[in-house]
Amino acid sequence: MSYTFELPEVGEGVTEAELVKWNVSVGDVIAPDEAVCEVMTDKATMEINCPVGGTVVEVCGEEGDILPVHTPLLKLSQDGSVPAPTPAKDTTAKTAPAPQMAAPVPTPKPSAPTSVPAPVQTRAPAPNPTGKVLASPAVRAFAKTQGQDLSNISGTGKGGRITRNDIQNNMNAPASHTAHIKVPPAVRVQASKSDQVVKIVGLRRKIAEKMLESVQRAPHFTYVEEVDMTDLVTMRGQLKGVAAEYGVKLTYIPFIMKALVQVFHEFPTVNAVMNEADFSMIVRGEVNIGIACDTPQGLYVPVIKNVEQKSILELAAEITDLTTRTREGKAQLSELQGGTFTITSVGNIGGRFATPIINNPEVAILGVNQIHDRPMVVNGEIVARKMMYLSPSFDHRVIDGAVAARFVSALKAILENPASLLLSLR
Repeated sequence: MSYTFELPEVGEGVTEAELVKWNVSVGDVIAPDEAVCEVMTDKATMEINCPVGGTVVEVCGEEGDILPVHTPLLKLSQDGSVPAPTPAKDTTAKTAPAPQMAAPVPTPKPSAPTSVPAPVQTRAPAPNPTGKVLASPAVRAFAKTQGQDLSNISGTGKGGRITRNDIQNNMNAPASHTAHIKVPPAVRVQASKSDQVVKIVGLRRKIAEKMLESVQRAPHFTYVEEVDMTDLVTMRGQLKGVAAEYGVKLTYIPFIMKALVQVFHEFPTVNAVMNEADFSMIVRGEVNIGIACDTPQGLYVPVIKNVEQKSILELAAEITDLTTRTREGKAQLSELQGGTFTITSVGNIGGRFATPIINNPEVAILGVNQIHDRPMVVNGEIVARKMMYLSPSFDHRVIDGAVAARFVSALKAILENPASLLLSLR
């Protein structure tokens, strides 16, 4: 007796999922309710359990495929027979995958979903040699309910297949304000026998999609300024012991966050997000700052909410807790959403400055870089100072160069004279 296990509905409104990882292969004997694969949707990464046991006869799909719900996922034999082994594929002759196009903001495995927003087109339309409209029954039904003509929509799925996101992107695209850029066809590069082909799937693909979306939608410019951090380095050194008594690790980020809160009062449009649907900017009343976080699974941006209401010590404790849980895959979806501004810091690794990519739909991101000793002229004398470059990027659609320069100058003034931060108790 055979049994075909279909991809179940994995969430409300979710009509398809990306096959990220197989946990079984042909010939494996699985028990009832065993996790057979891992899939990713726009909402979460999750394991899929097969309700019955048996011997795997066929796996339907490769890692990286986008599968509609209710399509066959794997086939089982329940009479105890084991299929003959199939010859291994020669992967050295395969071509490299077409470059995937650009979050998260976005999903620590498996409980923390990515912060990457869904309704934006990010992948180039895939080649469709047949010229026919390719879409699953679920996608066709969704298009019908939304009054969308599939013949007018380019598919980004495998082989030019139209996905639910493609329909949503077509619905959300502004009619007149947003320039439509013609994306060139994907380029295929032939791999030789000595090459290794690595499929870009799961979170890595979501990150790629998020990055390309940002640079395609927002014209970036980066403004670099040098900051004398000597006084702040001294202040932090004096307060580290106090923080340690409360079990808190005190970094420079909480000080920078509180400085940003002060500067946002003068430059509120930097603490804002773009509403692409009607081409408007929403200036946020709350200050919710995301911290770009390098994890074993990839890049995530956990968000510290209501920074304006918290002390430096409270921020330090929350940053440590949230970034630790993010790296461990324990952050919740709500903790990866709702950002109004992002800080990215690689100063502990090295590098003097970078040109960070904006965390769409935000309009700015702050690059915080390495603090280093430099000879500087102070009061006519050459002295050693603790110097650091700030390298924020801005969305030039809504932030002009002069505004960015004044914003960074105001931030620099506070960081170079940090005593004022201590007066901000909340």
